[in-house]
Amino acid sequence: MRSFVDLGLFLAAVALGIGSVLPVVGGIRPTEIPLVALRDGFPAGDLAGVAVPGLPLYESLAVPLVVAAVLLLAAALFDSVAVGWAGTLIGVATAAVFWTRLFQTHGEYVELNRSTTLTNQNGTVLLLSGTLVALLCCLIALRRSSTNPVSLD
Repeated sequence: MRSFVDLGLFLAAVALGIGSVLPVVGGIRPTEIPLVALRDGFPAGDLAGVAVPGLPLYESLAVPLVVAAVLLLAAALFDSVAVGWAGTLIGVATAAVFWTRLFQTHGEYVELNRSTTLTNQNGTVLLLSGTLVALLCCLIALRRSSTNPVSLD
């Protein structure tokens, strides 16, 4: 890969790593959101019901985000397109499933209270921008590798 692709993957890894501990929606951090809620859905009612106090870190939404950040960092350091794609797909899938599940249950509340639930949620900005930059970098690396095939001659 090119050095600017590696730099982009490194910055995306930093953004995902930092974004996994900052508030995502309504002041709730990914470390407070149970990972099984992505499978089962969030409980109805108040948005504060999404957070589980005293949740062990290994059961939280932060785990796949940190795994994606580590994979993107490894891809940037070792110049690996496959590892970069793995980290990007984990980050995109986690973000997409989280927001889909959240809007299934609390979509109307988030839309009506947009000024309080989405304001100053730096984790959301870092997670989404990190995954988009990683996706763009992986697409650039894929495009460059297909136009310049390696020959064994």
